[in-house]
Amino acid sequence: MGNGTRVGEGVAAPLSGFALGSLGADSLEDGAAALDCVRASALRQASMFDVGEAAAFAGTVEDIARTVEYLQIVAAQAVERTRGECASGKAPAWRAGWTEREDAAQGGGASTAAVLDDGYRNAAEFLRASLRITIKDARSRLALASTVLPGTGMTGEQLPPRREELAAAAADALVSARSATLIGAALDDVQLLTDAGTITKMEHALTATALESDPDFVARAARRWIAFIDQDGHEPSEEALRQIQGAFIRKPRHGLQHLEIFATAEQFETLTTVMNAATNPRLTSKEPASPFSSGKSSSRYSGMGSAAGWVPELDRRSRAQKLLDGLVGGCKHALATGKLPANGGLKPQVMVTIDYRDLFNGLKGQDSTGSTQVRLSSAASTFQGPIHPNIIRKIACDADILPVLLGSEGRVLGIGRTSRIFPPHIRKALNARDQGCAFPDCTMPTPWCEAHHITYWSQGGPTSTDNGVLLCSHHHQVIHKEQWKIASRNGVPWFTPPPHVDPSQTARRNHHHTPLRT
Repeated sequence: MGNGTRVGEGVAAPLSGFALGSLGADSLEDGAAALDCVRASALRQASMFDVGEAAAFAGTVEDIARTVEYLQIVAAQAVERTRGECASGKAPAWRAGWTEREDAAQGGGASTAAVLDDGYRNAAEFLRASLRITIKDARSRLALASTVLPGTGMTGEQLPPRREELAAAAADALVSARSATLIGAALDDVQLLTDAGTITKMEHALTATALESDPDFVARAARRWIAFIDQDGHEPSEEALRQIQGAFIRKPRHGLQHLEIFATAEQFETLTTVMNAATNPRLTSKEPASPFSSGKSSSRYSGMGSAAGWVPELDRRSRAQKLLDGLVGGCKHALATGKLPANGGLKPQVMVTIDYRDLFNGLKGQDSTGSTQVRLSSAASTFQGPIHPNIIRKIACDADILPVLLGSEGRVLGIGRTSRIFPPHIRKALNARDQGCAFPDCTMPTPWCEAHHITYWSQGGPTSTDNGVLLCSHHHQVIHKEQWKIASRNGVPWFTPPPHVDPSQTARRNHHHTPLRT
């Protein structure tokens, strides 16, 4: 509404192809019009407020925001419910995408299958893309909807909200969505640790706190309730341990990638066995580096030698560094054997892409055209994304280099041959061009993708880079349902959505893997 766009018009309303019920449409239009009037004059009027007027204005705006948050929760639940009805085949015809209810009787409009084949795995992803919100916000709205909004039973009857007192406060716009989310999560945490009476008392106390305090204080109060109910904590069961085990990729810290591993006893034993291959405390010699060596030089004992002509060295790596070198060395050895399961149609291998000018020249200084202008780096790896060219130069010392010529728009040039199955040399070219699933907004890396013929082989389409595109398994199925269309522009795939996703059917491409390309 910040640009004056009404619901049902232009980009600001991604669901503009759908008609609202008359009551809902009138109410939203009236509210939008009123807020637009306030928005247009708010900045000018606010500049003349005194302290009391400014505080009152801020309070009123916050009340409106809480109302809007509640409407967002209701809308999220409506999207999830209607998509679920389409999936189960229980939706009335007009709910599957008719513009008007009357169209259902005339046989026009989108089909239920078309709505479900829109490229989104679930309601959260649909909300993220259509409303331009984060996936975290989308999931939070859906989770809160299941807590504070009425549900539907298996036979279609309406069920009361799971947390009725919290639901009443949220419906009256007395608590913020953040506070309601914190309270709902805290109640779920202790659901199995105490009786229903204590749960009710906790809900009442935290809801009352949220009526008077900010979400930060509500979070502290919730933690105190949890500590009171579960003072010593409960010993996790074997099933619970299995649920939380795993390897987690965290945000980088201090220029280093951050991984966190929670392993069972058996997994821990296997990992430590591999890691300890690099923790031999004895002196190492100046011999060819093994896969378990870090490659870093260490200080020597001066004046020492042997008949073999080598100089002993003292390994000054910390134990933590040795363990990491051992784990990485074990992985390198496994990759070198070529016996790991195939991934994305190829044997697993570390793959990086870079413009040849960045590989053989610096990012500063003259390039092949004689220009001294600083260029953006084209260096990228499969899982990290953009990386510094110096890292790729290090990898290239021990790697096979596959020359793939990319045009100015990312088109693969000069690779041919025809076969029904994409051969390795074309698959590698597609990897270099697409660098992951090419479907818009998808972040799946190349090893998890499948090669797809844009024009089907059965319809005369060749097996080539221009007619090939990488798609993850989910989006590969979506494309084969033929709602989305793919066209190759200058050798680069562009995707046209179906009308119920974007009425204007504007073609789009993936900018996650190759942000420097437009």
